[in-house]
Amino acid sequence: MARRLCGEENYPAALLAVAGHGLPDAARPFPSAPLSDDSWASLLTAAKAHRMLGQLRAAVDAGRLRVTDAQRQQARGAHRAVLLRVLSLEQHLVSLHDVLAGIEWRVLKGSAYAHLDYPEPALRSFIDLDLLFRPADFGRAVTVLSEAGFTRILAEPRPGFDQRFDKGTTLRGNGFEIDLHRTFVLGPWGVRVNIDELWDAGEEFTVAGRTLVALSAQNRFLHACYHAALGDWPLRLGSLRDVAQMLPGSLDVLDRARTWGVQAVVAAAVADATRLLGLPSDVPVQDWALSYVPTRREEHWLGLHTQADKTFAAQAIATVPVLPGLRDKAAYLRALVLPDSRYTAGRHASALARFRFGVREALRGRGRRAG
Repeated sequence: MARRLCGEENYPAALLAVAGHGLPDAARPFPSAPLSDDSWASLLTAAKAHRMLGQLRAAVDAGRLRVTDAQRQQARGAHRAVLLRVLSLEQHLVSLHDVLAGIEWRVLKGSAYAHLDYPEPALRSFIDLDLLFRPADFGRAVTVLSEAGFTRILAEPRPGFDQRFDKGTTLRGNGFEIDLHRTFVLGPWGVRVNIDELWDAGEEFTVAGRTLVALSAQNRFLHACYHAALGDWPLRLGSLRDVAQMLPGSLDVLDRARTWGVQAVVAAAVADATRLLGLPSDVPVQDWALSYVPTRREEHWLGLHTQADKTFAAQAIATVPVLPGLRDKAAYLRALVLPDSRYTAGRHASALARFRFGVREALRGRGRRAG
C-alpha cells in the first residue's frame, strides 16, 4: 500500500487561501468578489471542520477575503463561538493543574500551540485537551482523573497495555474530552518515537496566571508533523498550518528525525503544508522535504494513514514487526487477539467474533476486502 497524495480538490479553493493567510508570501489567490451564499456556507462549514475559523476571520478583517456584511458577521460569530469553547477548555486545563498535582505531564497541541507558536492565541482553536504522560505514570493519571469524575471511553485490552504499547486513551467528563497520550500515534510510527526524548527540557507558557509546560520547540514541531501527516484524511488544514507556523524554527529538527527514523513523516507533512498552503520554499527543511524519497516500508507505513477507511487493526499488524523482542510481540498480540471481557463488552459477542472483526478490519485497512 503506497501513500496517497491529498489533492486540492478535497477543499474549497477559498479555504486553501485562508489557510495560508498571514504566512509570508503564501501564494494561494483569494476570490476577487464575495462568494455566493451556498459557496460561503460551504466555506464556513469547512473552516470549522479544519480549525480555520481564526484564519478566516483574520482574512475577512484584513480585507483579503471579500465578503458581504452578512458574511462578515457570520465569520465573526462563528469565530466567537469557537473562542468561547477554547476559553472554557483552558479553564478546565488550569483546573487539571491541581487535580494532577504530583504527576508530571505536558500539554500537547491546542493551547500549547496557540500560546507558543502563533502570533495571537485566538488564531488557533481546539475542541478537546491533549496531555502527555510518562508511561510509568499513565495508569496513575487515569485513576486520578477517573476519581475526579472522568470516564474512560474504551477499556484497556489487558493490564499493562497502556504503559507498554498504546498511544493513549480518551476520558470524557464535564462536557469535554481529554486525550491522554503515551506517544504520538498508533502503529509503527508511534513505536519509532523516542519517548524518553519527549521529556527533555519543555517550554513553559501561562494560562490564567498558571504556568503550564509544553513539549520543547523541536518536539512540538515533530508532533505537529505527525498529526498533519498521520491524522485526518483528507488532511486537516489546521494541522498543516501548525507545521507551516513552526517552519522558521525547524532548522535543528532533522537530526532528531533521523535518530528516530521518522524522516518520512516530517518530509510528508512539510511537503504537504508547502504544496497545499501555497508556500514558497525558503526554509532548508522544505527543500529537503520536497526531494525526500521514502523507502517502500515508509511508503507502506504512511499509506496506512492516507485513506478514509484506515483502521486500527491494519496499524496494529504493521506494529508487530517493529516491537523489540519476542516477549513484547507476544504480549501485544495476545492483548489484541484475546483482550479482557471489559474491552469487548458491548462491542463483540465472543472472542471468535472479536477475531473475525479484527481480520475484516485489517484487510479493509490494508486496502483489501475480506472474502
